[in-house]
Amino acid sequence: MASSSTRPLNRGAACLPCRKLKARCDGNKPACGRCVSNGRPDDCEYAVGGEVTRSRLLEENIALLEARIRELENPHETTSVRLHDPRRHEAVAATQPQGSTPGPSTTQLFLPGRPQSAVPGTLSAPTQQEAQTLLQTFMVHASQLGFFLNPTRFVRAASLPRGTPGSLDDALMNAVYLWGSRLSGSNTLRARESYFSANAVQAAAGCTLGYQPTTPTTVLLYNVQASVLLANYFLSSGRFLEGKYHWLAAVALVTGSRLHQLDVIGLVGAGSDPISIGEKIHCFWIVFALDKSWSAAMNVPPSICQRGRTGILTTTPWPLATEAYEQGIIIPLSGYNYTLYDFARGPVDESGEDFSRLALRAKAAVLYDGALYVSSQYRPDMPNPGEFLTQFTALDNLIETFHRRLAAVRNRGSDDMREVLVCRTITCVAAIQLHSAFANHQPASRQKTLSVAVAATRALDIVDVNQYRHLDSLISMLWPVVGKVLLEELRRARQGAVAVRQEDVARIATSLDRIMGAMASLAYTGPLMASQLTEIQQARALMG
Repeated sequence: MASSSTRPLNRGAACLPCRKLKARCDGNKPACGRCVSNGRPDDCEYAVGGEVTRSRLLEENIALLEARIRELENPHETTSVRLHDPRRHEAVAATQPQGSTPGPSTTQLFLPGRPQSAVPGTLSAPTQQEAQTLLQTFMVHASQLGFFLNPTRFVRAASLPRGTPGSLDDALMNAVYLWGSRLSGSNTLRARESYFSANAVQAAAGCTLGYQPTTPTTVLLYNVQASVLLANYFLSSGRFLEGKYHWLAAVALVTGSRLHQLDVIGLVGAGSDPISIGEKIHCFWIVFALDKSWSAAMNVPPSICQRGRTGILTTTPWPLATEAYEQGIIIPLSGYNYTLYDFARGPVDESGEDFSRLALRAKAAVLYDGALYVSSQYRPDMPNPGEFLTQFTALDNLIETFHRRLAAVRNRGSDDMREVLVCRTITCVAAIQLHSAFANHQPASRQKTLSVAVAATRALDIVDVNQYRHLDSLISMLWPVVGKVLLEELRRARQGAVAVRQEDVARIATSLDRIMGAMASLAYTGPLMASQLTEIQQARALMG
């Protein structure tokens, strides 16, 4: 890396992240000192002359993917959507005679990864022993990575030689290796993370718009699974554009294949086995929860929407536990006799339902999305405040009821309890979001946000996060929300803005310590968690 210059950079010469934050940039390439010190070298890029940056291309392709999703949800429209591949543009430009005009490109997908550190030939494919280690590491954390395939069949397929019938494709296999390397305790395997990232992204290119009704089901599911794993990987790295690209790719695949309107009875009549049907059901709900929860966390509308003219009808049955499908159960023996829309309107009778991690996650995501939507509707001068208050109160009660149900779950396996922890945190943050418009001037809402923030820290009692290298990537967005509520309450107490007993101040401080401790335990394998923790630490240090 070039040495830092002591002279100020010319106007416009700073990297894009530093320009966006109006921060001093040393101009080092390929990554400036600030981006390197923040653990975000992959985000560092420079705009030179009229060059189209990687971020700009990603933004354009995200917009095109969103258009593609609308097209898939409305198949009567005939608009053809194409995405860009800047590598092909560069290759064509390099071979064109000077002054000539490049011909039209037929490439459809832009590869959003950034594989500079994975130069072909510098690293080789993992050995059989390394591949087994990476797979085992992945499976330990699979329930928190958006994994929806049947574990037994998946491991069997992963053990087959590549290219043989039934084996995993390159995109999915490299996405598995990618997560395995990040979560590995081996420095040797961790050093190959960028290599697997480059391979997975390149192999995944083309699958999104390449879907056709004749695409084999296994290929479709593998493509969606690879997209979900890549989305969670980039989101957990704080590389939001790349993460959103891949999560929208997954949405495009499930809506294009109509997995949101799965005809279970028809599949049974056609001879599909329960496990295969369960994989399709889980596939949709995993993507649904990913889209709903991350859209809410990023304060944007979800792509799979149930409101207004753009809403899509979802008829796919609620997901059951994987074990149920293995036992031949497709339709629940009891409970779940209500639709997604019934749950969102609430209340519904959830008694008698068998435990399902994915059903809980989907419901928590619905509440989080609903809280963002309802809170965004508030205006001080709104013409019909009574209607808003009715909607607000109903959702507030629904969130509280659902959280009580989650808090009652005890003594289940580690995968189940990790999921309950995440769902409880989502639900608490949903309540904070719902009351966000009133917390500064309504004592009842301020007290509610504080109480649910403390409740979110109590959820840590059910899981020892120090035993794990990873929780769902979304937690990196949720714990900071909880931490900021606690920080604000401490600030108000120290400034005398509110009358708070000393023991309550101590309780709030202890809750903040617990959240920061949990964040610290997962920061090593989560770049986004690390950067979020740094912000909380700095804010707390400023309080003295």
